[in-house]
Amino acid sequence: MGVARAMESAVPERETLKPLRVGLLGCGVAARELHWPALQKLAGRIQLVAVCNRTGAKAQAFADLVGGIDWYEDWQQLLARTDIDAVDIVLPATLNLAATRDALAAGKHVLVEKPLAATPADALAMQALADRYPQLVTMVAENYRYAWFVERLRAWIASGEAGRPYALHWNAMSRMAPDNRYIISGWRSSDAFPDGLLLDAGVHYVAVVRALLGEITRATLLPSRVQPHLGRFDGGSLQFQTETGAHGSLNLYFSAVGSQEWRLQLLAEHGCAEYDGTCLRIRTLGGETVEQRPDDDGYAAEFQAFADAVAGKAAHRSGFDEAWRDMQVISQSLAQPGVQQSFGF
Repeated sequence: MGVARAMESAVPERETLKPLRVGLLGCGVAARELHWPALQKLAGRIQLVAVCNRTGAKAQAFADLVGGIDWYEDWQQLLARTDIDAVDIVLPATLNLAATRDALAAGKHVLVEKPLAATPADALAMQALADRYPQLVTMVAENYRYAWFVERLRAWIASGEAGRPYALHWNAMSRMAPDNRYIISGWRSSDAFPDGLLLDAGVHYVAVVRALLGEITRATLLPSRVQPHLGRFDGGSLQFQTETGAHGSLNLYFSAVGSQEWRLQLLAEHGCAEYDGTCLRIRTLGGETVEQRPDDDGYAAEFQAFADAVAGKAAHRSGFDEAWRDMQVISQSLAQPGVQQSFGF
């Protein structure tokens, strides 16, 4: 669902639904540059009530940025508020389990940033928490599940126009310097997050493969270790097969000096699709269509899905179980690099 559709859906609901009152945990760059702009697009549907960051100055600056709302350094104080329905957790993944546990215990619905957890053990504990609180919505902020390009490609495949898709290849190569604002916090290179940036970024790409081609049944991952500031693994090449009989590769390298590429290719029996992050080209025997991305890569749409789920309007499709399957493909493959892994999802 694109932003335009998300906003159209939200307009009439402002008259019938109370705004979802949200507290934000974590005031870093992802909260400022990705979550807050999306929340602004859903003004009236979602109300940001308070924010929290362990550094008081950062929490106060974010609170001022969004209109002078309340701020805290201790998330327990925010969670104690009875006027907050849900929390948006945008913390280092190493804190996802602790923050989610406390939020659910306080009776708050949870939207937590991907990846689901720092380790497989924590991911399983996250799933157990979701099972323990079935009355509360537990959702992972995997924006690609709601991104326009994924929805468009799903519709194209479902139409049958191009026949059966049989291969997907995706190259994502860039250099993330030590001062890159998205990694400067350093948690991705800590011992508490053993799989490094490859896990943090890789779950995005796995989520798309699963959305388009079904479950990944076998995979082999050859990782790279070039820049320590990106963690234990900073890139790699994943070869996979899916339950639908398709195969492909994810070539994800974030220490690539002099190389800048982000290109998805999807091959089907009677056509192909290419997407570069801005422009989607679909080619069949009947010709070519070119479409420009109309959305924010799914951020506003995922927040709308979260609000809809809390209101009981519709089930979301980004639960802890789905996020664990994304994560498992990377983590299990990294446990034995170069050895084919089987997945019994």
